[in-house]
Amino acid sequence: MSKPFHQADLGGAYGAAPVQNVPNYLVQSILVTVFCCLPFGIVAIVFAAQVNGKLQAGDYAGAVSASKNAKLWCWITFGIGLAAVVTWLAMFLLGGGIAAFQQAMDQAAQQSQ
Repeated sequence: MSKPFHQADLGGAYGAAPVQNVPNYLVQSILVTVFCCLPFGIVAIVFAAQVNGKLQAGDYAGAVSASKNAKLWCWITFGIGLAAVVTWLAMFLLGGGIAAFQQAMDQAAQQSQ
């Protein structure tokens, strides 16, 4: 049994190509901007924000390109944030950790009195 034909099967208009799903990575871009690295996260947000507009304008290739760039910048931003956390953690632990931090705080408190 064949399914009934609908105009929506053609993408909403006769002769129009069906709209394909292109991920925009906007949520991921916002998350890495907030939690990892602000400057590079903003670049990811800019590319992510372009995806839907290009799809609506019919620029499928441009939407795919913006999507790939948003994904790339999300990963770059995540990598930079991860590297910063690992570097900070290594410096903290190699520098004596909590004991060194507590000693520095005690010295600062004594100097302020």
